[in-house]
Amino acid sequence: MDLHDFLYRHELDHRLTRLYADPAADKDAWVTIPQDAEAARALLGTVSALTGHAVFAQIVRSALTAHQRYLNSETSCYALCRDTALREAFGDGEDVAYLDWAAVVLEAVRIQMGDAAFGPFLRCVVEAEDAYAKRSEERAAAGV
Repeated sequence: MDLHDFLYRHELDHRLTRLYADPAADKDAWVTIPQDAEAARALLGTVSALTGHAVFAQIVRSALTAHQRYLNSETSCYALCRDTALREAFGDGEDVAYLDWAAVVLEAVRIQMGDAAFGPFLRCVVEAEDAYAKRSEERAAAGV
């Protein structure tokens, strides 16, 4: 695991802990992340390793867009929303390694977690990516 992976995973763990923590619990209380979320984190980590982190960030943003469209539309097929969002992000002709596999993994994660848990989980992933990118820019500007 490189430094990027370590820092990003730390950020994601922090956000997932807040998502699954009891609001009335002490801030230092132990939080058990549900097994589905643990499995989803591992599967998405595999996608990140295969595609590269920059592409992974686009894939996850596309998945969140697709999920929101799916929940807010008359479309009964998540795959159609997912494929449309991926085409918007990457274009039809762009050859992105493992993109089809990433789409399959996202579908599996969504089905396993269920729609109610999938959206908040994806938001945590996107927010962790945004926070990590911001910190990376700050470190680069500071010359660290």
